[in-house]
Amino acid sequence: MGGEDPEDTGAPGRGMGHHLHPTLSLLLIVSVTASLPSPTDVTMVAVDMNYTLQWGYTSTELKNIITFTAEYAFSEDKNNDGSYVKVCEGSGTRSCDFTHKLDFSCAYIIRVRAESGSEHSDWIYVQFTPDEDGLLGPPSQVNIEADVAMLILTVSTSVKSTVVKLQYRVRYWERQSPEQKQVKDYDNPYVSLVSLKPWTEFCVQVSVFDQNFGMSSNYTSPQCVYTKGSMSLWQMVSVVLCSIVPVGALPFIYCIFRRRCAPHKTPDCILDLPSDLPSLLEVQEDSCEVELVITPSLCLHSSQCPLLEQHGTSRIQAMSTHCWSDSFERG
Repeated sequence: MGGEDPEDTGAPGRGMGHHLHPTLSLLLIVSVTASLPSPTDVTMVAVDMNYTLQWGYTSTELKNIITFTAEYAFSEDKNNDGSYVKVCEGSGTRSCDFTHKLDFSCAYIIRVRAESGSEHSDWIYVQFTPDEDGLLGPPSQVNIEADVAMLILTVSTSVKSTVVKLQYRVRYWERQSPEQKQVKDYDNPYVSLVSLKPWTEFCVQVSVFDQNFGMSSNYTSPQCVYTKGSMSLWQMVSVVLCSIVPVGALPFIYCIFRRRCAPHKTPDCILDLPSDLPSLLEVQEDSCEVELVITPSLCLHSSQCPLLEQHGTSRIQAMSTHCWSDSFERG
């Protein structure tokens, strides 16, 4: 009884220690490899053929810079780490661009994790199939050309039209009647809206859709354009009159302007007079003397003429009266 081997009594204790050691090692490995929080709200934003993986991340106990790694693999290779292809590694942003990396008709598994030095978080997985999960974006540009009672639309094509058959949905209405909207579908991006009211403003929106996958885009912003119209008879007459009247009035205006601006010409009858005739000024002086000659006078004799000067009569009138008196006596 007293000869029990002391090592035997300690054997169970040592054996238990050997069994606990691998467990503690496993716990240690798990705590080291998954010591960081994982990204949250991981989403693949897919519009047309543009694919962007986005996520959020929050942590209040960070000593080092956090970066992210994003990878993809085919869905059937989800559990095969060697089949994943890195797209973003050591990125400090919370997004990763997968455009031109994924085939349109395949199914993929996308994963992302946070990293900081030798630490990293668990992977977060997202299933993504482009032809099923991708969205259609509205046309980037719509050109509208107005014509007589019609509008001609040219819609920009989507990059997705290279892999699927897209159709175009046009919604239009008179601007004064927005509640009366009409919708028509077309198979190509060249659209003609016919039988519209002339000289009327119409507003247009366009979207694209795919019937096979049941996808459709949002409408573009409204664009409003006036239609043209053919001219009525009275409008044509008005245009013709407005163009003829100014032309017909030009000769009349020219004649008036010419009459006002033409220089005065001396009549030929005056130019042909003899050169020895007295001038108009001399004729006027002679006529004045004649008037003085016929002026009445009270004196009949030359002896009475000096008395006229005393009554304010001019010397010239007195002399003229004297001459007239002498002639009268001779007669």
